[in-house]
Formats: sequence, structure tokens, C-alpha cells
Amino acid sequence: MNTKDKIMQSARRRFAREGYEGLSLAAVAEDVGIRKASLYAHIDGKEQLFKQVVTDMANRYEEAWQKTCDITVERPPLERIDSIVSTLTSFFSDHETWMLTKRMLLVPPPEFRDYIEKVIGKVETELKRFEKEQFRLAMERGDLPVQPLEELYAAYYCFLDGALLSLFMFEDDREMRQQAAFRIFKKGVGWNE
Repeated sequence: MNTKDKIMQSARRRFAREGYEGLSLAAVAEDVGIRKASLYAHIDGKEQLFKQVVTDMANRYEEAWQKTCDITVERPPLERIDSIVSTLTSFFSDHETWMLTKRMLLVPPPEFRDYIEKVIGKVETELKRFEKEQFRLAMERGDLPVQPLEELYAAYYCFLDGALLSLFMFEDDREMRQQAAFRIFKKGVGWNE
């Protein structure tokens, strides 16, 4: 792993644990095994490093769900949604990724709120488009009862938000809670398995 990668790894871990305000570039340099002054050969400063971490996070997030889309391209729409749910809960179950996401979305540094919304929002918009299309196709095929797409998607999004939040809150039985919530969501929208 080169120095730049080590810096990014340390920054991700420290931003996840300490937040933007708590991160010390001296601590990052110590993690990497270089002097603080040497960091500037690789980064422009703390702001630029945070933006890189946010962008990297968005890229990894997009790559994860796009890979699932590619793998499931021949499957029926609801199977694709099932796969997306598995991918997202798996992706965010990594403690560092979840902590970083929580900090970015729930308590973002005010000066970076717009940047985070722009970068993560772009990925979310693409994912939302894909998911909505799968639900639309499922209704068209008769796999789901016809219902208002926006309401269906809003219910799905609430389920998914809860499932992802459970990653942080319920260590012992989070998988059971996620599966139960998904099962109840499916029943509620008429998704027959």
C-alpha cells in the first residue's frame, strides 16, 4: 500500500471515529508513519482530505450497488430488489463505513453539508431511479398489486432506512430484525414470495 492509500485509510478510520472536527492531521501522519509536514506532499489539507473521503465513500457505495445490478440483470425485478437490499445491508454493515456514513449524513460538518449532499445525493438519485423502475416493472408484470409507485417507494425507503439504522443500534439481533422488517414490508405491499 502506498503512502497516499495509507493516508486515505487512516483518514477514513479517523473521520468515522472522531468526525471532521476531531480529526488531527498529526494523528493521521503518525498512523502512516510520516511527519505531519510530509502529509502536504500528498494532500492539500484537512478540507481536501475530507472531500476525498466523502468522494471515495460515494464511489464505493455506487460500485457496490451497480455490481449487484449488473449481476442480476437477467433476474425478475423483485429478485433484483432483494439483491439490492442484501448488498446495501452488507455494504453498510462494515463498522467503519457505517460510522462514516452516520457522521456524514446525520451530523455533517456544516461547511461540507452541500458537498456531501451533492456527492452522495448523485449516487442516491441513480439508485432510487433503479429501484423505482424495478417496482414499476414488478407491478407491470403482475408480481405486485398495482399501487401508487411513490407510496410504495416511500414505504420501501422507510424499511431500508430502518434496516440500515439497525446496523448501528442492534448488535445482537440486527439480522433477525432486518429480515423480519423486510418480510412485513413485503406482505404489506403484496409481494408474494
